[in-house]
Amino acid sequence: MKRNLLKAIGISFLIFVVLSWIIPAGMYSNGEFVKNGIDAVGLFDLVSIPVSTILTFALYIAVFACIGGLYGVMEKTGALASWVERINKKFSGKEKGFLIFTIIFFVVLSSVTGLILPLFVLVPLFAMILFAMNYDKVTAMASTVGAMLIGSVCSTYGFNITGYTKNILALDMNNEIWAKVVLLVLLTAALIFFVLKFSTRKAAVKVEAARKEAKVEKAEKKEVKTPAKKATSQTKKTSAKKPASKKTTTKAKKTTTKKTTQNMAVAKDVKKVKTAKSTSILPLVIIFILMIIVTMVGMYNWYYAFEINVFNDLHTSIMSVKIGDFPIFEHLLSGISQIGYWGNAEFIIMMVFAAILIAFIYKLRLGEFVESFIAGVKKMLPTAIYAALASVILTVLYQASYSGTGTITDTMFNATMGMSDGFNVLTTGLTALYGSFFYNDLYYLLSSMAAYLSNFDASSLTIAGLLVQSIYGLGMIIFPTSVVLIAGLSYFDVSWKQWFKYIWKFALAVLLIVLLICCILTIM
Repeated sequence: MKRNLLKAIGISFLIFVVLSWIIPAGMYSNGEFVKNGIDAVGLFDLVSIPVSTILTFALYIAVFACIGGLYGVMEKTGALASWVERINKKFSGKEKGFLIFTIIFFVVLSSVTGLILPLFVLVPLFAMILFAMNYDKVTAMASTVGAMLIGSVCSTYGFNITGYTKNILALDMNNEIWAKVVLLVLLTAALIFFVLKFSTRKAAVKVEAARKEAKVEKAEKKEVKTPAKKATSQTKKTSAKKPASKKTTTKAKKTTTKKTTQNMAVAKDVKKVKTAKSTSILPLVIIFILMIIVTMVGMYNWYYAFEINVFNDLHTSIMSVKIGDFPIFEHLLSGISQIGYWGNAEFIIMMVFAAILIAFIYKLRLGEFVESFIAGVKKMLPTAIYAALASVILTVLYQASYSGTGTITDTMFNATMGMSDGFNVLTTGLTALYGSFFYNDLYYLLSSMAAYLSNFDASSLTIAGLLVQSIYGLGMIIFPTSVVLIAGLSYFDVSWKQWFKYIWKFALAVLLIVLLICCILTIM
C-alpha cells in the first residue's frame, strides 16, 4: 500500500513535469498577462526537487513523527488501551452512534478552526476505538481524515481556510455565513449517510463472524469437559485401561483458553495491549485534552480573523515585566510566538511537553520514555515522509513564483478565467478545482487567483471566495497532492486507488452541492 502512495505522488509530479514542457510560464503584471516562455523541469530536477521538498517541508515530517512519539509514550503507560477499552464498552451496541459522533466531531472542529494538521493528533485515538468496534480501515479513514477534509469544504470560521480568503480577498469572516452553515449541515448529513451505507454491512459481517467463533469455542469447551456419549468400543477400552490424568485435562483447558484469546481479536487493525486494571486514565485524558485546547487556541490567529487583540496585549504585558532592569519573561519565553501566531514548531513543543508530563505522572523511567517515544516515531515516520512529499509540486511553484518568470499555473488560470467576462461559477470552480491539484495550500492558490478574482464586483467576490475555498477543500479529498489525505492513507494503509474508488461518488455529490449553492447565491 505504501508503495502505491509513492506511485500516486510520483505520477502527479510527472504530470506537472510534462505540462512544464508544453505550457509556457507566465504572470499577471500591471493589469496584463505576460508569457515568458517554457520553463521546463529538467532531468536533474527530477531528483533535486523531491530532496528539496523534504528539506522545505521538514516541519511536516517533524509534526507527524512527534504525533507517533506521543502515542508511543501513551501506549507504554497502559492508560491509552484502558481508555479505548472503556469507550468501546460504553458504546457497546451503539457503534453507529459513536461513528456518527466521530464524523460530526471532526467536521465541525475542522469547519470552525481550520486547524487540520493539529486535529490529526486525534486520528489515532479515534481509529483505535473504531477498530475495536470492528469497523474496517476505510470506514475509519472516512470518519476521521475524510470528515476533517469535509470540514474544509464547508469552512465557517476556520482561519487556515476562511481566514485566508478574508485577508487575501479583503472580505469579512461573516461573508456568506448562512450559506456556509447550510453547506456544513448538508455535507455532514451526506457524509454520515455515505459512511453508514458502506460501512454497516462490513462491520456486521465481522461481528457475526466473532459470534460464530464464540459459539464454536463454547462447543469446544463443552467437548473437553464432557466426553461424547457415542464412542467406539476401542475408545471405551482405552479409557478403562488408562483414565485421563488431571495433567492432560489441565493441558486441554489451557490450549482451549489460549485459542479463545487469539480469536478475540476480530479487527486485524487493533493490537491488543494488556494493561493493569489499576492504571488510571484520568491524568492521560486531562493532559491530552489540555494539550489540544492550548494548541488550537495558540494556532488560531484571533487578530486577523476577528481583530481580537487581547492575546497581543497580554503578550506585550508579560514580556514587559522586569526584575530591576532585566526583562525576565522576555528571556524565559524567547523563541515561542505569542498566542494566535503559533505554528508547527510550537505544536511540536506542546506534544513533546505533553509526552514528558505523561511519562512523569505514570512514573516511566527515562529509558522507557525515550524507547517508547522513538518506537512511536519509527511507526509514524513513513507517514511523515509521504506527507512532506505530497508538496513536491508546490515546491516548484513556490520557487518559480519568486524567480520573477511566472508559472505554468498562471498561464492555465489566465486561459480558464478568461473564458467569461466577470464572475462565472463554472469557470471559477473549474480553475479552483485543477488549481488545488497544483497548490495544496489554499493561501498560495488564492494568491495566484487573486489577480483575477479581484476584478469581480463586491457581491460576486464573496461568492467567488466561498466557491474557491470549498472547491479547494474538495480537491484535498481526492488529489494525491493533499498533505492530510496522503498522511491519512499512509497511516491507515489504504492505497489512493482504493480510496478514490470509495469516495468519488460522494466527491461528485459534494461538487454538485457546492456549485448549486453558489449558483443560487448568484441568482439572488
